[in-house]
Amino acid sequence: MTATAAQTYLKTRARIMAERLFSAQRLEQLLQSPLEDLGREFELESVIENSASQAALNRAAERALIHTLMLELSVLLRPLDGGARGILMHWTRKFELYNLKALIRGKLQGLPFEQIKPNLYDLPALIRLPHDRLLRTESILELLRSLEQGPFADIALQARRVYEEKNEPFSLDAAIDRSYYTGMLRRIRRVADDDRAPLQRLVGTLIDQQNLIWLLRYRFSYRLSPSETYYLLVPFGRRLHQERLKRLVNQERFELVIEQLPERLRACMEGVQDLLGAERRLEAETAAQARDCLRFSQSAVTRSLAYLVLREMDLKKLYALVQGKVLQLSDPLIRIAVGMAQHGSDEQREAGREDV
Repeated sequence: MTATAAQTYLKTRARIMAERLFSAQRLEQLLQSPLEDLGREFELESVIENSASQAALNRAAERALIHTLMLELSVLLRPLDGGARGILMHWTRKFELYNLKALIRGKLQGLPFEQIKPNLYDLPALIRLPHDRLLRTESILELLRSLEQGPFADIALQARRVYEEKNEPFSLDAAIDRSYYTGMLRRIRRVADDDRAPLQRLVGTLIDQQNLIWLLRYRFSYRLSPSETYYLLVPFGRRLHQERLKRLVNQERFELVIEQLPERLRACMEGVQDLLGAERRLEAETAAQARDCLRFSQSAVTRSLAYLVLREMDLKKLYALVQGKVLQLSDPLIRIAVGMAQHGSDEQREAGREDV
């Protein structure tokens, strides 16, 4: 397939797949649908029928989410090679990083593999870590060293250095997350010129969202110092760059951080007073940016990544909704879990006019 044909194919596939994304009206329809209808429509009968506990239900829903994304990723990867393929592959590795963290926690607690295995996601071979081999390593450092020659090399190298210096799980987790995003930025530098700028804008938006959540959590929930917090951030976002982040981490109150944000982020966060509210506002802002990329970007790989970002958000909402129905929660509680406005509010009426 020629480069032009690959671009055309990918834009067409992304446009067709975008029809699966949920509008506010569609989420309302799903909320009002019987659980059995949702099971049939989204092939979730096994999730609904075989979940004897809330923990089992959570695991089944997460596995279903990732399975769906992996199938759709395989479609988007078909025409891609080189740097563009590497971008989508790296985005997907975040799910295997959940497995890596589970393996590390299990090793720290001295758990046998039989106890750890049920908590691991079953991912495609092209992004899957050698779980059995990793569990046979003698220590966390050996586990990380064993990954330094493969596709997770940059993440494993940074994580090992941090663990050698700090020797505690929190810093190791944070280093893995930080290295994941910096790895995405490095891969963007390798793509074609036409793809680089739109990818930088989209990924920069994702990093801004993550950075601001980390900053608020580390400073005001974990009570870390400004320097400790800054060290755990990715200083290369779209609007939150090094100097801005340095100013933000030195603010002593939650509301002062909001006041010091760039104009668009400040407007999006107006009135937010807690971390949960911040997470929801930032996710909505990221979704708006991703929808713009999906609709208007001339870069096929950017459109594809935007679709995957939005699809993951939607599937999380779907599975939260299904979980709420299985647990027989009230509609207002399900709305809170899914991030929907309460019925009849001005916000809901406004959201109802939005068309993905």
